[in-house]
Amino acid sequence: MLLIYAIDTFSPLDMAIAVMYVVVVLLSASIWQRRGVLLVTGACLALTFLSYALTHSEVFSGAASGRLLVGLLSIGVTCVLVLRGQAATNQLIAREEALRRSEAFLAGTQRISKTGSFSFKAPGGEMYWSDEAARIYGYPLDVQPTMERLLAHTAPEDRHAVQQAIDQTLRCEGEIDLRHRLLMPDGELKYVHVLSRPSQTKDGECEYLGALTDVTAAVLAEQALHRSQVQLAHATRVTMLGELAASIAHEVNQPLAAISTNGEACLRWLNRPQPELDEARATVTSILEASARATGVIRRIRALARRSDPQYAALDLKTVLEESIDMLRRELNTHHVALMLGLAPDLPPVHGDRVQLQQVFINLLMNAMQAMQACQPGQAVLTVQIQRNTDGDGALQVSISDSGPGIPASAAPRLFEAFYSTKEDGMGMGLPICRSIIENHGGRIWVRQSAPDSPVAGATILFTLPVHEPD
Repeated sequence: MLLIYAIDTFSPLDMAIAVMYVVVVLLSASIWQRRGVLLVTGACLALTFLSYALTHSEVFSGAASGRLLVGLLSIGVTCVLVLRGQAATNQLIAREEALRRSEAFLAGTQRISKTGSFSFKAPGGEMYWSDEAARIYGYPLDVQPTMERLLAHTAPEDRHAVQQAIDQTLRCEGEIDLRHRLLMPDGELKYVHVLSRPSQTKDGECEYLGALTDVTAAVLAEQALHRSQVQLAHATRVTMLGELAASIAHEVNQPLAAISTNGEACLRWLNRPQPELDEARATVTSILEASARATGVIRRIRALARRSDPQYAALDLKTVLEESIDMLRRELNTHHVALMLGLAPDLPPVHGDRVQLQQVFINLLMNAMQAMQACQPGQAVLTVQIQRNTDGDGALQVSISDSGPGIPASAAPRLFEAFYSTKEDGMGMGLPICRSIIENHGGRIWVRQSAPDSPVAGATILFTLPVHEPD
C-alpha cells in the first residue's frame, strides 16, 4: 500500500496508479474478514485522495480527476465484490459444517436405532448404502453394494421373496415393504425390515430411496412373549383341570359304568340255553358307544393338559361349545344351574385353535357359575348364545350371561387386567388369558352390565371371532 502511494504521489507517470490498490484489497481478503477488509479499503481510499491533493491541489486537471475517479471506483467495486465473495464463502463453509454435523448425527442415529439407508437406480442397478446398512448386512464399510451381495447374505428360505422385490424395483413398480432374514457367515440370524419408495431424479431416472432396519431384538422379544403366553395359558389350563377333577372323574365314570353294566348284560344274553344274539349285539354296540364317549373325554383332557403351539384350523364353534359343556355337566348339576342355549342355525366355521377356544368357554362358563353361587334355588340361569354379528363384519358373536349379582361398576374397567380379580381367592389370570386368546384369533372381548332398571341382574361377557375364509 505504501509502495503504491509513493509511486502515485512522487512518480511523473500520468496514469491511474491508484487502481493498483485493488491488489491490496484482494490480498487483505485472504488475511482478514469483513472488518479488516473495510479498514484496508478505507485506508486505500484515503491515500488515493491524499496523493491527489498533494499533486494536483494548485492546478486543476481533468485527466487527473478522471484517474482519481477510476481509482476510487476500482477500489470500491473491488471491496464490494470481495465482501460478497467472503459472505458466499462463509455461507458455504457454514453449510459444509452443518452438513458434516447432520451426517454425524444421522450416522449416530442410524447406529443407535440400527437403521440404515440406501438408494437404488433402475434399471441400471447403481446402488448406494450407508455405513449402518453395510454393518447390518455384515460387509466392510468400503465394499460397494450389489444385488448379488444382498442375496449372498439372505437366508436361503427368503431369497425368492427378496429376488421378487429386486425384480419389482428393476421395473420401478410401486413401493417395497419386505421383512426377511439374513444369515451371517458366522451363523447369526438377523431379522430385517425394508421400506422403499420410488422417485424420479432430475434426469428422469427411477430411483428407490429406502431404509433398512434391524428388527432382530423386537422379533426375539415377540417370540419370547409368545412362548411366555403359551406357557401361562398351559399353566392356567392345568390349574383349571385340577379344579374340574371331580367333574372329569364323573364324566369318565359314567361311560365306564355303562361299559361294565352292558358287559354283564351281554354275558347273560350269551349264557342262556338259547343265546340271544340280537340282544348281545345291541349290548356290544352300547359298549362301543360308551367306550367312544370315554375316549373322547380322555382325548379332550389330554389336549387341554398338553403344552403345544396353537394349531389353527376351520372349527365349528357350536361343537367346541358342546365339548366344553360336556366337561362341565357335573359342575352345572352341583351348582343347580339351568343352562339355556341359543345357537343360530347354519353358522359358518371360524379359524382357530380348538384347545384355546375350549379354554375360553370353560373359563367363562365357570366364572358365570361361580357368580351365581348365592342365587336361590331355581334362579341360577346360564345363557349362552352364538349368532352372526349385525355390525357388518359378519363375525360370530358369543354371549355368556348369568343371573348373578353382576359386576361392580368400579371393577368393570379393570376386569381384563392381569392379576386383578373380583374373587377373594382369584389369581386374576383367567380373563386376561381369555382376552389374549380372543385377540390372537382376530376378535375382541368385552363385558356388558345389565341395565339398572332391568328386572334381571347379572352380567354378560361377549366376544367375537372372525369367520373362516378359505384360501
